Amino acid sequence: MALRKKRDRSNVFVGFMFLGMGLGWLLGHLAAGLFIGMGLGFIAQAFLEEKEPHERAESEEPETSALEPAEPAPTAPAHEAAAAPAADADAGRPDVDAVWARIVAHQGETFHLLKGQPFTYRVEGHAVVPSTAKVRIQKSQFAKALGAVPFEKVADVPKDVFGPSYVYAILMDPRIRDGDW
Repeated sequence: MALRKKRDRSNVFVGFMFLGMGLGWLLGHLAAGLFIGMGLGFIAQAFLEEKEPHERAESEEPETSALEPAEPAPTAPAHEAAAAPAADADAGRPDVDAVWARIVAHQGETFHLLKGQPFTYRVEGHAVVPSTAKVRIQKSQFAKALGAVPFEKVADVPKDVFGPSYVYAILMDPRIRDGDW
């Protein structure tokens, strides 16, 4: 649907451009007609684009970036959590906040990728920034990976985790594991 709207907007622009060019040719001022048509096309396109965000808000869910995590789901009130069954799906999963605190505590220290290359990292907000790559690995990526620890090799890191080599190196380091997995 969005592709069709984008195509329709570009068709409006091209239509006005050719209309202006045709009128300019007919009146003996091809260049002026072309520029007037393009100007009208840009104006029409701007009006159509201005209308689109309002339509999207009513008809579609918001998009999320691959690098930025979506907003976390709201947690249940305490009285509902107490009533939840003890056999929770995350029962064996390490606590993300405790592991993140260890990751923060060891920033600046040397870690090693699986093949031995050393790197350090710094934590900026809720992201790890490795010294040897121009990437930001969000806390949410470590949370996804924690569901599958321990790993034997990088390929064991879930496929939808961004920066698997760094996630592996950090999560499998004894300073971060702290005997939890």
